[in-house]
Amino acid sequence: MAPDDPDQNAPPNQDRDGIDRMLTPGLQARVVDKVTDLAATTVRDHVHGAPPGAVGRAREAALAFFDLYDQRPVKDNKGGSGFNDSLWLFCAARALAPDLIVESGVFRGHSTWLLRQACPEAEIHSFDPDLTNLVHRDPRGGLYDVDWTDKPLPSPQGRRALIFFDDHVNQARRVREARERGFRDLLFDDNFPAEHLYAVGVPPIPTLEMVMDPAIADHREIRWRRRGKSHHEVLDIGEISDCKRLIKHYFVFPDLAPLTRYSAGSGLTLVKLVD
Repeated sequence: MAPDDPDQNAPPNQDRDGIDRMLTPGLQARVVDKVTDLAATTVRDHVHGAPPGAVGRAREAALAFFDLYDQRPVKDNKGGSGFNDSLWLFCAARALAPDLIVESGVFRGHSTWLLRQACPEAEIHSFDPDLTNLVHRDPRGGLYDVDWTDKPLPSPQGRRALIFFDDHVNQARRVREARERGFRDLLFDDNFPAEHLYAVGVPPIPTLEMVMDPAIADHREIRWRRRGKSHHEVLDIGEISDCKRLIKHYFVFPDLAPLTRYSAGSGLTLVKLVD
């Protein structure tokens, strides 16, 4: 007898987000249309400095993403970007249309694949000191098992350049490093506010949400518990203030979970730095 669920024999560790969906075309179209409209208006209103045609590219990217996600080579990306964060990364990269991309934090290679799909002709350099979890490697991109600051890079001057940080490293430090190396358009994952640090295994303290929090100085010493283990951090308020002065534009992409009913996102964030 044929199974009533054609995907029931999928590998047990495969991410269900994107697989579980409406099969009635008109009902699935409702979800796709809402996400597509949100992607277009988000890029129009919040992705500053994008080249001409960015809104149209974002709309087309969101529309195509539902089928594209089925083609991903990394089916089990637990601990990495899920459907919602992946869609925003894909749409943001497509809208910004960089010809130079730097990625700090590779994990299994899912985000590298997404960036290549979004920007097929871009020069991509990916960094991660630990490549033991790698599943997919971009055959056309550079892959390095060091921190992104440990290797010379092509100059971003005069180019459309984008850097994506998903490495669980102090985000204020990453902002400073990016600006020193000439980058102005930055994307960050795992950007949680201080009150949600318990929700991520290795939070990049301070996160940008903490940097932008006007009351963060009142919570200089932070304690939390995750999975039975207590954690304690003391914030460097001077570092936070210095970082904030470098940020010209700051935007956290909206959580798509209410529209897709897939897992909540990790606060993918777009930052544009001062010159």
